[in-house]
Amino acid sequence: MKQHRNQSRKWQLTALHGLYAYLYCMMASSILADMPIFGGALFMCGQVAMVFVSAYAGTGRTYLSRQAKRWQAALLTLLLMMNLLVVVLYPIAFSSPKTWLMLVLVLLMLLRDEGCRYLVNLRQSGRLTEKRLMQGVAAVQGALLAAVAVTLWYNVGGEAGWQMLGGWAACSVMECYSLLRDREPYHPSPAQDDEDASRTVESVRRTHAYTTYETLSTLIIAALVMTLIVMYTFLAATAEQMLIRLMVAMGCMLFFREAAEWLLQRRERKKKADPTNLLLAGLALWIWGLTLFSDMLRQGPLSVIRMYVHLGLCSAGVTLCVACLSRMEQVMAQVARFAVRDDHTPGYDQLRSNQRKVAVLLGEMLALVALTVLCFVTGKDLPRDAAQIASRFQPVMVLPALLVVLAAVLAVLRFPLSSRWLGKLSRFMRLREEGGENPALEKQLESVVVKRHHQPFGTRIIIALLRPFFRHELKGTENIRPDENNPIVFLCNHGEIYGPVVCMLYIPVPIRPWVMSELNIHKDEVAAYVYKHTISRITWLGPLRWPVAKLIGPVSVWCMNQLESISVFRNKPRELMNTFRTSVEAMQAGDNLLIFPENPDADRDNPGYEHEKGSMGELFRGFAMLAQVYYNRTGKRCRFLPMYAHKGMRTISFGTEIVYDPDNDPMKERDRIVDGAYGQMTALAAREDRLYTEKQV
Repeated sequence: MKQHRNQSRKWQLTALHGLYAYLYCMMASSILADMPIFGGALFMCGQVAMVFVSAYAGTGRTYLSRQAKRWQAALLTLLLMMNLLVVVLYPIAFSSPKTWLMLVLVLLMLLRDEGCRYLVNLRQSGRLTEKRLMQGVAAVQGALLAAVAVTLWYNVGGEAGWQMLGGWAACSVMECYSLLRDREPYHPSPAQDDEDASRTVESVRRTHAYTTYETLSTLIIAALVMTLIVMYTFLAATAEQMLIRLMVAMGCMLFFREAAEWLLQRRERKKKADPTNLLLAGLALWIWGLTLFSDMLRQGPLSVIRMYVHLGLCSAGVTLCVACLSRMEQVMAQVARFAVRDDHTPGYDQLRSNQRKVAVLLGEMLALVALTVLCFVTGKDLPRDAAQIASRFQPVMVLPALLVVLAAVLAVLRFPLSSRWLGKLSRFMRLREEGGENPALEKQLESVVVKRHHQPFGTRIIIALLRPFFRHELKGTENIRPDENNPIVFLCNHGEIYGPVVCMLYIPVPIRPWVMSELNIHKDEVAAYVYKHTISRITWLGPLRWPVAKLIGPVSVWCMNQLESISVFRNKPRELMNTFRTSVEAMQAGDNLLIFPENPDADRDNPGYEHEKGSMGELFRGFAMLAQVYYNRTGKRCRFLPMYAHKGMRTISFGTEIVYDPDNDPMKERDRIVDGAYGQMTALAAREDRLYTEKQV
């Protein structure tokens, strides 16, 4: 968890860098020219230019995606236009020495930040000791503080000059603290060959999981930069009580951020921290905060307290997103090693570093465009406070950030790796590091990590909607002993559609169900099967029974694909061997199975799954042959776990394991497994029927 928190700070600092300087420039511009927006726009011009050079200059450009490289000309053109307008034409139009003084202050601030960053980079590369780093930072800060003091003494003076000098000193302390406290420790990087690095980058970029993550992280970082700039622009637009307001804003951000991290820690301890689910929750909170903020600006009147609350909501959402990105960033390093089939991935760190720079560049560029529009549409009548900004240009400032966050939501829905697949990837990488191999698991990961794959968000939504209506008590869960090296085969009663539904809702471990081919391949076969065994006996539907069955057909095929079901071909021996082969491969990859062994046609006079209380239908016996196939392939003893879902009591009861014995005669062993499962399931059913009868009395 400590590592996650450090990663979280690192991601936030990527977007927060320069924020204190931005706020100072707004404050200084408000004091000098009563135009806070101009100071912010002026600083953003220099900041964007520095990030652009860092991302696109030198060898770093090699690690950019083709799309990012195509953006270079457009971004450079836009940057030059913004600088021409804000740095040259706007000050000339005012003909005021105060605007040129602002330009000098911004240049000194950019020089200070770039000098300190350069020294930190030298330390991280091993070319500077810790002592020399501290001395260099102190020298840079001291020299530039003296230069600012002289500049303000001759051009401003008085109380205003002292306020601006104090603000500069406070800003310098905050920037140094952020830069030095959370810098990464020095680890010497091994020498890398450019050709090896190029091969790594090409292999990683052909991996679907990485490309979707790259898009996702770019959108979230860009949205984070835009959101903070927009909200702090409104908070800092008035110079009155500036220091107090900024302290309250930072305190509000800190409170909501810590609350979000506390929630994340609790979910991780309970092993419920699926990164995509948490990302969606964080983005929803983020969108809510931006929407409330936008409504307040549009409807008025402005309330500083409400601004702080909205800032806090956005901060909580941002924290969840950043924490998830931090965890996913570690997984992406595993994805890179999986893609290149080697633990050595030269060039990957540079790839991720440059991509983060491009993301920050996009967010800052969009914010700069909005600030430039604010400056030039109004001319000399620039907004002086937050109320004026809100009344004139609220959509220009808030809408782009909101749209980027919404785009991030769509990107999350395309990300292929759920917590289940993240666990499988980690397991495989550990196995490979130890010199082992698992072809079945590797094949699964190839189809999910490298090829195009989508998470089953549809069935997740259905499960979330159904659970409140199917609340069940689980009994005997202590008998469930998960083992990724030897998964469990659950055996459950069918009970029409009831058994499958509650099993998928409440079995506490991931499962892949066996499903008859009539239910998950062809929609017409699904309709005919459902009509015969279920819909035909629902008399109150009348003439609608067949149309309802037809509607169920395509829905069933889609749902079974989402659940990664394994098709069972009855009365087709050759196809049935494919069922066993697929099942064994799934178990080798660590998947638990779910089988419904009841035979609905055992009673020809009364087909279906309805039976008297305390009894069960006859079981198919062929499923038990899975144990022999599994043992012959892996040498492991299959574990069957009988269970019973009772509709009246709303309970799911688990029995005890029945373990395959390879020393027994195959046919006798088959009968032992089937009869043992039938006996346990019948006993569980009788117990729940007795409790149900007592409950009714």
